[in-house]
Amino acid sequence: MLHKFDFSQNVTVSEGYFFDSLLGLYLGSSAQSVFKHGKIQTLTEGQTLSVPSSDQLCILLQGVLTHDHGWLSPGCHFRDLAQPLTVKGAQAVIWVLDMASAHWLKRAHSYLRTALDGALSAAERAVAASTPPRDLPDPETLCDVDHPTIRRRAARLLRTTEEATAQAVFAFVQAMPYRFGNWQERASDTLARGSGMCTTKANLQVALMRACGLEAGFAEVPMEMSVLGKLMPDAWLPMMRPKVRHYFGAVKLSGRWHAADSSYNDDSMRIYLEQIPGFDFLLPACISNGAPYSPAHSHDGLDMFDIAVVPHLNEEMSKKSRFSPMQFEALNTRLDRAQGCWQKWVAADHPDLQADEHQGGRVA
Repeated sequence: MLHKFDFSQNVTVSEGYFFDSLLGLYLGSSAQSVFKHGKIQTLTEGQTLSVPSSDQLCILLQGVLTHDHGWLSPGCHFRDLAQPLTVKGAQAVIWVLDMASAHWLKRAHSYLRTALDGALSAAERAVAASTPPRDLPDPETLCDVDHPTIRRRAARLLRTTEEATAQAVFAFVQAMPYRFGNWQERASDTLARGSGMCTTKANLQVALMRACGLEAGFAEVPMEMSVLGKLMPDAWLPMMRPKVRHYFGAVKLSGRWHAADSSYNDDSMRIYLEQIPGFDFLLPACISNGAPYSPAHSHDGLDMFDIAVVPHLNEEMSKKSRFSPMQFEALNTRLDRAQGCWQKWVAADHPDLQADEHQGGRVA
């Protein structure tokens, strides 16, 4: 796991945002050195940025940049753009590296160039893996209980009692890493991916519980962005709505609906617990007859039995996301550091990240 970066050591805000970027994550121990070779450019509302050459690598650290076909968010990197980018909002802060400069091409910096090439490759693989198929599944097919992989996994999770089966399914899904991403994904796809966010993990949990013969459904609770935002890089927070809907799974035990929120695994829950003291009782996560589980309800002091359960989330999960795959990957850096998700993208060409001791990383 990457170590939390010590911001008391004269680290600027821009440097902190660089470590939170997608390339900052994959640069690992080289992040601080690479950052120092770039320059910070600050633009104000309405100003434009042109990047005509692939030798000019840019990372948006703060703010929003727009173009004719979309927009860029904090943590995204880019180069060789065919059209200029325009600042939306008060200002945008961009880190710029001239990869053709004599200083960057010095022989002494070859290890940094190698590290950056590896980070670029790792980021490309991560973005490709998070890119949804061109033809998204029919919303009616999202909770695909009868898919062979769902049935096989359910058979392995089936126990001798409904309570034990519910806990086995809950624990299996809860252990998966939490990652922001596309909502319109079948339960079998989430199972294959091995990670998900609140909607997709709830969808998988409900599919597995139903395949085990349990009565299961979906519930929702409002969540303040001040809470959910603790899982996000700091530069993203000004862009988010003040309140969102949080969806989770529910199961009926002894005739009573139980909240069973498997969204956050232990590592992502620890991000919350580091910043919201007094909720250590939320770990280990478990459900049983008469003992539902919902961190959001616990945080807001709500009754976990007072939930309205619906049979599906087809309408909600079919909504088109406003984020691109790269934006999701940039949004996930804090979670990936805490959960180790980054390792599978960098193992081949970035062996230094396999060590446990890093100086350039940051975790919330």
